[in-house]
Parts: sequence; structure tokens; C-alpha cells
Amino acid sequence: MEPPEPPPLVLLVCTNRRFGWDRPSCAGRGARKLLKALRAEAAAHALPITVTEAPCQGRCSRGPVVRLPNGELRFEVSPKQTNGLFSEISL
Repeated sequence: MEPPEPPPLVLLVCTNRRFGWDRPSCAGRGARKLLKALRAEAAAHALPITVTEAPCQGRCSRGPVVRLPNGELRFEVSPKQTNGLFSEISL
């Protein structure tokens, strides 16, 4: 009998937008650019991970927020940090 398949790895990127000049949000802080950069990095290296949009992670003032597969949150993530972020994940 073969061992069961491990659960898929998913990286969640908050892309929530809050409207109002005084209401910070991940979308307002560049989450869409980050999402594209993370997807491109994962594809370029054929990493076995899904990068997907997520609803609000409750840390709007510290966005963009990324939830790692182990549940940890990373705050104020920029597209320049994509490679380092993937190195933190056990693939």
C-alpha cells in the first residue's frame, strides 16, 4: 500500500480592498502586484504550491499580508521578497 498524498501547499495573499482614505488595505498597498510576482516565481521554478487570493486576514495596516501553508502570517511583503518567502516553506 502506498502512503497517502501529502496535502497540497497553498500560499494565501490577502487582496482585500477597504474603501475610504483613512482605511488601509492589502489591495491599496500593492497586493495584486505581489500576487502576480508570487505566481510567476512559483511557475518559473515549478514549485509544488498554489498561490491564491485570500479574503481579509485582519491585519490591514500591515499589508500586504501573506499566509504561509503552516498558517504563519508575513506582513508588509513586497514583490522583491518572493524568492526569500518560498525559501521559508518546506516544499
